[in-house]
Amino acid sequence: MHLTLAKNLSQPRGRSFLLTKKTILAILSLLKIDKNLMKIDKKDLEKKQIELKIEVSLEEIKPHLDRAATKLAQQTKIPGFRPGKAPYDLVKAKVGEMNIWQEALEGIINESFYNAVTKEKIETIGQPEIKVEKLAPGNPVVYTAIVSLLPEVTLGEWQNKELKKKEVKAEEDDIKKTLEQLTNMRVEEKLVERVANQGDKVEVDFEASINKVVIEGGKSSKHPIILGQGQMIPGFEEKIVGTKAGDELNFDLKFPDKYFQENLAGKLTNFKVKVLGIYERNMPEVNDDFAKGIGFETKEALLKQLEENIVKEKKQKEQQRIEKEAIETVVSAAKIEALPETLIKSEVHKMTHELQHNIQQQGMEMAGYLKSIKKTQEDLEKDFRPQAMERVNAALVLRKLAETEKIKVEAKEVDDELKKQEVGYQGNEQALKDLKTPHYRQYLANALTNRKIIEFISKKIVPSLPAGRK
Repeated sequence: MHLTLAKNLSQPRGRSFLLTKKTILAILSLLKIDKNLMKIDKKDLEKKQIELKIEVSLEEIKPHLDRAATKLAQQTKIPGFRPGKAPYDLVKAKVGEMNIWQEALEGIINESFYNAVTKEKIETIGQPEIKVEKLAPGNPVVYTAIVSLLPEVTLGEWQNKELKKKEVKAEEDDIKKTLEQLTNMRVEEKLVERVANQGDKVEVDFEASINKVVIEGGKSSKHPIILGQGQMIPGFEEKIVGTKAGDELNFDLKFPDKYFQENLAGKLTNFKVKVLGIYERNMPEVNDDFAKGIGFETKEALLKQLEENIVKEKKQKEQQRIEKEAIETVVSAAKIEALPETLIKSEVHKMTHELQHNIQQQGMEMAGYLKSIKKTQEDLEKDFRPQAMERVNAALVLRKLAETEKIKVEAKEVDDELKKQEVGYQGNEQALKDLKTPHYRQYLANALTNRKIIEFISKKIVPSLPAGRK
């Protein structure tokens, strides 16, 4: 859970208004700007929102105009001057004064907004809604910013709750399944001229259609199917058993009523299948020779390592379960004011972006995915909303807990973690460069803080297992 609850400015729509707190303070220090020059009118709105009408004076604007003119001069050829060295008036005459003001607007809003929320002692969250009211050369810049406020969070009684750890051990069935995976990786396959039996690998071409329209992802060539493993929908593999190479099948099957692709659930579908080849699979025997083939001295050493790996994996999963339930315990005990809509929308946007990234990793496009599930972007965002609210609630409660218990991450801790990560990226210049950005540093600080919070909660409410049990 890494929901960022920003205290400073995020991005208004359409333009990238973003400076870090550190950068803004540095600018203020260099320019020695009097923050009192700025005029601020504050108005309380519904749903924990505030409207700030901010008027930025010409004196405050001037340094931004100078920097904007320098930047534009670097992009414009002005006879007699090196790039970026032409005087302001010449740059103005060349590119137009309004263009300089528009270029300077980003810095003006970033600096003045930060000064305004600092002066008014407002703790904002999410993205402000920025509307420029006045942008005219020779005049103060006037804009409004609608900001959401952090809702009140009251922590409840959670310390006396109990969560029981489960005993973790490698079951015989766990070892059996792992061995099957290993032997499947080293199986010998031989093309045979006979009918297909359970356990064989069958290579097929198939086409699936509903009302004579091929479904999304419903066509495949040289598709391998291991009969008996349940790779296809119920009934499909049974149709293949007893066939031989060259056979062509045409049959109808219903998708399960509960299917991950909702648009296919319960639908009667026509399948056209051509059997290309039958492969007999000979599984290797798990013995000392097999163990030596994958880097172990004996079968016993292999089994011991498998058991250790299974226990380690189960412990990790059990720890994740405990942490999840611990967080839920703290969150359920807390009371939270109505959530600002901006936070919910921001989290929905993040979840949508995460899904889009995962889909692209699988070689698909978002538009195609939405079509396959018969949903619009708006439908998807509506579906995400309940989970987004849960994530925001959790983030707010954990933030309050960190504040109450004075849980924080020191700069040195972030530095140490960055050094550890840099070791793994040696030789990758771009990755090393990304690690040093303020954005990643903040992300890492949030992640380390969350880790500390979870450890704090777990120690308070999770009892140890009885003596002698691990």
